[in-house]
Amino acid sequence: MRDRYDVIVVGARVGGSVLTALLGDAGVSVLLVDRARFPSTTPSTHFFRGAGMVGVLDRLGVLEAVLDLGCPPLTREFNYTDGETEPAEAPPQDPGAIGYCLSVRREPLDFILLKRARVSESVDFMERTALSDLLWNGDRVVGVRLADGRSAHAEIIVGADGRHSLVAKKVTPPLEHETPPYRALYYRYVTGFLGPDGAKPDAAEFSQLDDELAYIFPSDSGLTCVAVSVNLETFRWLRKDFETRYAERIAQHRGLASRVADAEASGRLSGRGPARNHVRVPWGPGWALVGDAAMHQDPWSGLGMDMAGVHATLLADAIVDSLRGSADERTAFAKYHRRRNAHGLAGYQETVRYAADLSQLEA
Repeated sequence: MRDRYDVIVVGARVGGSVLTALLGDAGVSVLLVDRARFPSTTPSTHFFRGAGMVGVLDRLGVLEAVLDLGCPPLTREFNYTDGETEPAEAPPQDPGAIGYCLSVRREPLDFILLKRARVSESVDFMERTALSDLLWNGDRVVGVRLADGRSAHAEIIVGADGRHSLVAKKVTPPLEHETPPYRALYYRYVTGFLGPDGAKPDAAEFSQLDDELAYIFPSDSGLTCVAVSVNLETFRWLRKDFETRYAERIAQHRGLASRVADAEASGRLSGRGPARNHVRVPWGPGWALVGDAAMHQDPWSGLGMDMAGVHATLLADAIVDSLRGSADERTAFAKYHRRRNAHGLAGYQETVRYAADLSQLEA
């Protein structure tokens, strides 16, 4: 670790690694730090779209490496409503030029992205390294102090450290939007899952029952993610016996239930409890936020990874413009703010509007 960098990025998962990779490609010196050890997992919805994170993977040149994990291109989707057993087939969501969606477990995906972020010699990486505090010069952030007592300075400090971002806590950005928590989401992996036609699955599946949505995401390594998004009342019931009651909820989705029952569970049940939704102002003097640190919405809509990846590309543009003098810092980061909102705000608002009651989707 050096004493000074152009940029310090706190958080090395999707947003942080994508940002660091692009900055490294531009010759920017970056210190990337994360409190986790890699490879490791983190709660996630796993699903992302061709025009979103799949396109980002392609831009970074790692899409083939991700496909080599064995995740099938999701070239269509099946939708079940009102407990129906026969699905309606639809094209993939927002496929972009790539033409398909993907589902990948976070452990291998994040490791591929981190490896890509470290390609440039201008990037230093420190894992199992927690942020302790920010360093200030007046009202400007100028560096970080790490939990081990070391410190480093930079022109820009980026919080890519999730919805509970310590960077955001320290800089106290204004909130543009905030709503209370509405839902929780739980999932597990299974092996041997088959599609509705009895063949290996090549489609995401969505089953809606009133204010509940179950998901099937064929993923890497022969695994399929089986998830359910529930409201707060069901969450309070579910938490009394997660394993048993999760299975009971999945069993209510008749289009999926028998095939899930025929598959074999792999690993433990995972999930995320209710969390507030927020949109934070994503920049200020010497700092910026990206990913869930900047914009976090309920995972029922599966937009988080798309937003983290795409918004990291927008922030990379702003940082490079500012450091190279193509635009002054205020102009460059105000542009990032506008582009972030233009890309993500409508999806955020739709997510939180329907999160209060998913039965509205049937209207």
